[in-house]
Amino acid sequence: MIKEILQLDRLDRVTESKTIKSPVLSSEVRDAEFEFISIKGPDLFKNDNKKGIIDVILTIKGKGEFIYRNKKYPLLSNTIIRVPLDTPYEISVNKGDELHFILIRRLLDEDDLKVIENRKIDYSELYFKAVSECPTYREDIKSNKTINRMILPEGLVPRFALGSVETEGPDEVGEHEHPMLDQVFLGLEGCRCYCYADGEEEILTENMMLHIPLCSKHYVKVKEGDKLAYIWMDFFLTIEGEKYMGKQHHVEEE
Repeated sequence: MIKEILQLDRLDRVTESKTIKSPVLSSEVRDAEFEFISIKGPDLFKNDNKKGIIDVILTIKGKGEFIYRNKKYPLLSNTIIRVPLDTPYEISVNKGDELHFILIRRLLDEDDLKVIENRKIDYSELYFKAVSECPTYREDIKSNKTINRMILPEGLVPRFALGSVETEGPDEVGEHEHPMLDQVFLGLEGCRCYCYADGEEEILTENMMLHIPLCSKHYVKVKEGDKLAYIWMDFFLTIEGEKYMGKQHHVEEE
């Protein structure tokens, strides 16, 4: 398992406005790029959103404004944004504020572009939601006390979905494997749990990104007094592989 820690304190010594960008888990996931971005205001982050790429933004800490088509959206911690295809946007942070977020770029192949043309989904529509408002789901490999949220449902971005898992120890996410997708975990606030993949152990903690090896048998345990809290990011190898979501995740009525 490959891990990287996101340093949310890296703006502590910065006195002037500044934006810091750092690649994360470079070349670990096919057709995906991760960038950890920290902004100290007043500053403006601009992105042209090049063709063949869909941007997904997951805020971790801080506040700012998301600017899209001349409209401003208040941006707080734990917000998910799917930026419309081929559309530029900006993120503004005021003086005295800062914002930390992960930019996930989904690189589209020819099959993805065909899906976008044929699906009955408006890819020109902005998807903007607080994580706490996302619907919950059930999964057989998790206990009844686990709180699972479907943060970015399948279909909004071809071959990509994102959700969260939260529970307290003792508990576990049962052993399973999914050869149809690559998976990345992001440890949330207070997280301390044990991830196992093909006999390898790694402790997942707050602000850690962890790549679960493709095709590995893996499971997660949390001990008494500890907390399991992470976001999972699923990157499907094919469009056909997306069917896994509907078979395994049973979204509950809001």
